[in-house]
Amino acid sequence: MIKLPFRLLPFLEAARYRACASRGLATFCAFALVLASCSPAKSPPPASESPRRIISVVPSVTETLFALGVGGNVVAVGDYDHFPPEVEKRPRIGGLINPNIEKIIELHPDLVITYGSQDVLNERLQSLGIQAFPFRHGNVEKTLGFILDLGRQVGAEDPAQRLVAAIRKSFEDVRAAAPAKKPKIFLVHDRAGGTLGSFYSIGSRAFQHDLIEIAGGVNLFGDVDVETFQPSLEEVIRRKPDIILETLSPPLDAREAAQRKKDWERLGLVEDRIYIEGETYLLVPGPRFGLAAQRISEIVRGL
Repeated sequence: MIKLPFRLLPFLEAARYRACASRGLATFCAFALVLASCSPAKSPPPASESPRRIISVVPSVTETLFALGVGGNVVAVGDYDHFPPEVEKRPRIGGLINPNIEKIIELHPDLVITYGSQDVLNERLQSLGIQAFPFRHGNVEKTLGFILDLGRQVGAEDPAQRLVAAIRKSFEDVRAAAPAKKPKIFLVHDRAGGTLGSFYSIGSRAFQHDLIEIAGGVNLFGDVDVETFQPSLEEVIRRKPDIILETLSPPLDAREAAQRKKDWERLGLVEDRIYIEGETYLLVPGPRFGLAAQRISEIVRGL
C-alpha cells in the first residue's frame, strides 16, 4: 500500500522542519501577519537593470545565485540556507512556513526569490511594489530551465547557460559509465532513526528519479506519479530493491549512519548495498546536479 502525504514540502526544509518538530523544538504556524505600520519599500529597478539587492528564501536558488556569480547581490537568505559557506554571513528572514515579511521589507530588496506556494508572501510583496520570482520544485529539466530563467532575471544569462551546459556534459559522462544491468534503487528520506515504520521515498516527479536513471539505475517507485510520498514497508519489501540509499541532512554522524544501516540490514533485502549519505547535493536541486549524478553512479556501480 502507498500512502500519499497531506502536503509535499521541498526535501531539505521539510526534513529539517520535521526533525525539529519531532524533538519538540518547532511549532507549525500559519502566516498571521499584521503589516499596516510597515514603512514602504523602495521601487524596484527598471526592467533594463539587473537587481542589486536580492533576497532568497529558497536554499537551492541561493546556491544557484552564488554559482552564477551574483552572490554579492544577495542581502539576505532563508533560515535553512547553508551552502555555499558565504551565506552564513547573511541575515536570515525565515523560511517556507515562517517568512519574516517585516524584515524583508526593511532590507529594501528589488527582487525576492520565494517558493511558488508562498501565496501570502508573494501577494504582499506585489502589493508593496517588490518584485517576487517564485520557485517551484520539479525534475531535472524543470530545474535546468529555472536556472536559465533565473540567469535572465538577475543579469547573468551567459553564466547560466555555461552552468547548464556543464551540468549536461557531466550527465553525458555519467551515462557513458552506466552498467548494462540496471539495479532497482530505493531512495529514502525523512526516516526517524531506529524505526522502519515511517519514511518517505520519491516518485517520478522528483529530480532524484532523473539522476538515478542518468546513473544507470531504476527508481523503485518510478511508476508513482508524485514527487515525494510515504510508501509502506510491506510495499518496499514486495518490490525487492537491489540498493537502499538513505539521504540525511548534514552533518552525518558516523554512529547514527551505522545504526541506520543496521536498521535496514534486519530486513535482509540487500547485501552490502545499503548506503547512508549525508550530502545536501542529494537533497537540493541545482548547480551540483553533476556531483549528485556522479555519486549515484558510484553507488549504482558498487564503487
